[in-house]
Amino acid sequence: MMHKNRKYTVVRIDTPEELAHTLTQCTWCGCNGFLYGDMAFLNDSTSPDGAQEYAVFRNGHQIESITFGWCSEAEAMKIISQLHNGEIGEDMGGLMPLIQSPEDHGRCSYCA
Repeated sequence: MMHKNRKYTVVRIDTPEELAHTLTQCTWCGCNGFLYGDMAFLNDSTSPDGAQEYAVFRNGHQIESITFGWCSEAEAMKIISQLHNGEIGEDMGGLMPLIQSPEDHGRCSYCA
């Protein structure tokens, strides 16, 4: 993860289809993240108009970094499934940054 000091707000996503669509078809603020199962997908992009890069965390440790902005929904579905099933992703040594409630987060320099 490039942005270790960024603070995030996250929303839960219930299905891999919804997550694949969300990560590939939308552009998000740098402080947004998504929870799916036991994984957190945190925006690690350098700017809102660049490729959407996400650091993936499980049990508080980074397990992958993926540029979903370069993936189709079908490719993202395959990656999400592989992550969910433990087929890819290993402890990269990075610890998950701070997750805040929307109320605690307020507005930051990454918010739209």
